[in-house]
Amino acid sequence: MVDESQSSTIAFMQEIFAYLGTSKSTYNLLKSIHDSLKTVLYADNFYVVLMSGAERFVTFPYYRDVIDDISIDELNLVPVVTLAKTLTSYAIKKKRVVSLTRSQIEALSLTGEVEVLGTMPEQWLCLPLHHQGAYLGNFVVQSYRTHLEYSRHDIDVLVLISHVIAAALSLFKRNSQLSDALNELQLHKDQLEAKVHERTYKLEETLASWQKEMVKGKELEGKLKYIAFHDNLTSLYNRQFFLDQMQLLTSKSNREQTHVIIAFLDLDGFKVINDKHGHACGDYVLQVTAKRLKECFRQHDLIARYGGDEFVVLLNNKIQAADLEGVLNRLIVSISSEISYQENTVSVGVSIGVAQSRQINIDTAQLLEQADQALYQAKANGKGRFVFS
Repeated sequence: MVDESQSSTIAFMQEIFAYLGTSKSTYNLLKSIHDSLKTVLYADNFYVVLMSGAERFVTFPYYRDVIDDISIDELNLVPVVTLAKTLTSYAIKKKRVVSLTRSQIEALSLTGEVEVLGTMPEQWLCLPLHHQGAYLGNFVVQSYRTHLEYSRHDIDVLVLISHVIAAALSLFKRNSQLSDALNELQLHKDQLEAKVHERTYKLEETLASWQKEMVKGKELEGKLKYIAFHDNLTSLYNRQFFLDQMQLLTSKSNREQTHVIIAFLDLDGFKVINDKHGHACGDYVLQVTAKRLKECFRQHDLIARYGGDEFVVLLNNKIQAADLEGVLNRLIVSISSEISYQENTVSVGVSIGVAQSRQINIDTAQLLEQADQALYQAKANGKGRFVFS
């Protein structure tokens, strides 16, 4: 049940935090990010393009390609007019995720909308870099191997990674500016003794300002860690955080008797809502469901979105069987209550599978599998109910 790609993504984000303190240049930072990105998915061909403040010209701080081995100096000397109809410019105008296969690129070429420079890829994927409302540029991964290189799941992972890269670039720029200010301060203290009082006052004022920015940077790092462990749509814990906590409980149960209860939930009738009312309505239903889950369970119970319309709840504090059944019954009633969305009223049901153990040396992966099987049994028994494994 453990999703290795999720685990690799979390490790990738943690590595980026470390690179911020060790990289000496934007190029070195991006090279380190590229090396780590290749551990998450296929990314041998990777480059970054950044916009100027007025978005009137672009720069390529990093470029790596297994076929078209172009140096950064050569790339940055290409006239802007030459780039006007490239795939990169095409994506910059869109300012959103652009995923194209070879056949789609060829179709755009035939209409004159784009002109491919270099070797034609089988799949080309471009993701925008946004941070705090600002558009920084894009990064690109491409494959010459197959047009099926990047799945929908890979793209979702890369979208999350794009936010982390954008934040890292922004924070790195702030840190570099602070470092420059400190170096300048030291230089003036050593070399301009005659003007030290006047200049020092101005530079220390700048330093104080940048120290405030450093505090904001720490806050940003906290937000990035929040992103790494929470579901963006519902603000519940995400699947990877849940699985990490399961592993901790496995270790704990090797030392002492541990009481673990896992509830696996799946919404009934959710696909109908998506098909009939659209994905925006479906997203709203998931958000309302997350809120109702929080209201029904205790504050210390761990609630996570497992994927799609599946949720899991982890209880590792003692609870009486009658109390647990009461909570599950209230939950079924709560989630099944009508939801108002715009001018429509929709509703979903919920089926729940429950597994529990009070043993030593608990296999939490097996326990999760048991809860999953109980969920399928609840579905088979008519839905809208809970079944204990």
